[in-house]
Amino acid sequence: MAASSTAASSSPTAINRCDVIPNCHHVLNMKLTIHGLLDFLEVSENVTSLFMALEALWTWDMCRGLDIMYSPLINSRLKGIIKKRSWSLVPSNMLERFSFTSIRNVSSVLPSCVKNTDTCDCIFINGERMRITTFPIIMKRPTKLRFCFEHPSIKSCNLPGKCGFILQVVPGGSTFGKIRLCTKGEDYRHQKAAEFEVHFHEQIRAEKMHVFFCTGIGLLKNQSDMIIPISWLSSSCNTGQNTVPVGNSQLFTRKLGSQGSGYFTVMYEI
Repeated sequence: MAASSTAASSSPTAINRCDVIPNCHHVLNMKLTIHGLLDFLEVSENVTSLFMALEALWTWDMCRGLDIMYSPLINSRLKGIIKKRSWSLVPSNMLERFSFTSIRNVSSVLPSCVKNTDTCDCIFINGERMRITTFPIIMKRPTKLRFCFEHPSIKSCNLPGKCGFILQVVPGGSTFGKIRLCTKGEDYRHQKAAEFEVHFHEQIRAEKMHVFFCTGIGLLKNQSDMIIPISWLSSSCNTGQNTVPVGNSQLFTRKLGSQGSGYFTVMYEI
């Protein structure tokens, strides 16, 4: 079925919106102490969710090489911050799905961060799998990423193609740029030949998205793909020899091999 050439609108009223994905890509001060970092997470307008806070802890720890000891004091501070900022807790299905150690282990070391119920107020939407050698290659090109997604509020759709959305990487020159949600009709024209093409419904909102990148190392049965958190890619990381952006550090630039592949995943709040 042919794809729609315009973004779909199911309402005559335009919605005021910001189309930049909120968790990409911010700067974190790696010189902060752990308590200074928690103070920052408590008040920063850039930190919009618990996931961003956990990624900040992980990125800070990775760049400093300190191996954070998740003490009862840190857990208590985080519990207070979560309450103050009204953040949603980490869904249990997130822990089961991905082998991201710093998030997967929070159920035991940071119990205040994890939901105690099976109900989930978010879903995970995988984009197209891409053949790549290193992650920074993607972030330095104006890449368009397609996702299939039927928004729960859309009960019926007769438009051609699949319901979904496109995210576009907006390079930032020498630093990592932004990722934006494509909302205009022209963004959906001339989609490259692929297994599917998508059209857009205005109910889909950038502010409800949290974007990860996943490596394709878990291609074998019973293996999980590995999350690469990207909220703080523009931070500077001391490698011991020089200072480089986190996104250009060894974790992100290591070769994935001839079979290397990856994909973006969106955690969408519903």
